[in-house]
Amino acid sequence: MPKRNVYFNNDDVEIWDSLPDGMKSQLLRDFIIEHDYKWKNKEATINEKRRDILRRRIMEKRREWNKWDDLESESQWQLAHLESELSILKSEFREDFGDWSDEENSPPIADDIWDTIYSEAESKIGEVFSSPSGNSEYRIQDVKKGKVMVERMNTSSPKPSTFTSLTIKKAVDRLGDRERIESGHFMPVLAQESAAVFLHPSMSYDGKWVVFERKDR
Repeated sequence: MPKRNVYFNNDDVEIWDSLPDGMKSQLLRDFIIEHDYKWKNKEATINEKRRDILRRRIMEKRREWNKWDDLESESQWQLAHLESELSILKSEFREDFGDWSDEENSPPIADDIWDTIYSEAESKIGEVFSSPSGNSEYRIQDVKKGKVMVERMNTSSPKPSTFTSLTIKKAVDRLGDRERIESGHFMPVLAQESAAVFLHPSMSYDGKWVVFERKDR
């Protein structure tokens, strides 16, 4: 039978020596079993608390993601509605005046950027790219009828994030005459902004900034 040495201070030795011989082994065994139970129970409690904390954080982030996903869906519906209204108004304008032109009535740089992005997207359907942090991955899902559709690969949402020339024109308006703008300010939907930077050869990320290398300077 294996043996172990146990060391006591003077006071504990007096207590130990006063115990009946038949109790000493059982007392030690009871203490070891009780300590083992308490230790395992403590570990289980710590793991349970950590599990609950992570579970609450996951649920909180999922609720937040659902909120933004709903807002994006509503935004895309509004954009589609506005595009339809714009199309009707342009048709009415052409019937009466016959000379409406998107090219003449929008900044040339926005049209150039959109043409490049759309052309690149057509040739890169199926290609995968990442967000600037590398935490999210996207894929060019499809390009048709003036729309670029971006699949968000890290989510279970079947709906692609879609942007059009109007989205790019608004982004260019935010950029203005500058050569860089903070990520998220250029385009508020990260999947769309990441796609624009991925597709346009004059755009890149520099830390938290979207950098646009202007060819007109």
